[in-house]
Amino acid sequence: MGLGVLEDYKLEHVPGTAPLNELGREVYNTSGVDSSILKHDATGTIVLVPQPSDSPNDPLNWSRAKKEKFTIAFAFGCGCVGGKFPIPSVGPLLGAAFVSLATEFDVPLSKFIQGVQGGVIIAIAFSSLIFNAVAVKYGKRPVYLITSVGLVVTCFWAAAAKSFGSLVAARVIQGLCMGPLEALVPASIGDVWSVRRLPFWISCSSP
Repeated sequence: MGLGVLEDYKLEHVPGTAPLNELGREVYNTSGVDSSILKHDATGTIVLVPQPSDSPNDPLNWSRAKKEKFTIAFAFGCGCVGGKFPIPSVGPLLGAAFVSLATEFDVPLSKFIQGVQGGVIIAIAFSSLIFNAVAVKYGKRPVYLITSVGLVVTCFWAAAAKSFGSLVAARVIQGLCMGPLEALVPASIGDVWSVRRLPFWISCSSP
């Protein structure tokens, strides 16, 4: 492997990946397992990866409409915090007003940027690690719910801040709440969609 990553000579493939064959041939390499006992798509020709359970509550068994709604909701959330859509985003939202806000709070511009923007970036880095572990322990849903409420509250807090310290505190907590929408969404998409059944508009944007 490149970039100094060591080769694994014990496992058949890297955990968390799906070994696909060439386009036009068998879609999933079952590695010696009888594919007839595995679950397939509606056509009966494509092995589902990952394999869904028999539970109707398994996200892999959701209806196509519910999966689409889920995906749109999370795409919107990613856009709100990361600036991936042409909408005002929590992260870079204040960039155009740094000079005027630094003047309003009577703070040097460099100090203002370090506090308001640097604090957000550092908080995102820490929260991505923290909430990944929390999501594994308690599930992704409570993490998304709590941090989404936190984002709403801190947006109002930042808008009403009367001091530089209050604004920085609001932005740091915003950064903590932004972490899950930066780090957990790819895993959530993998929980809902099988490898070969991604929506067309997602698969077209995948590398």
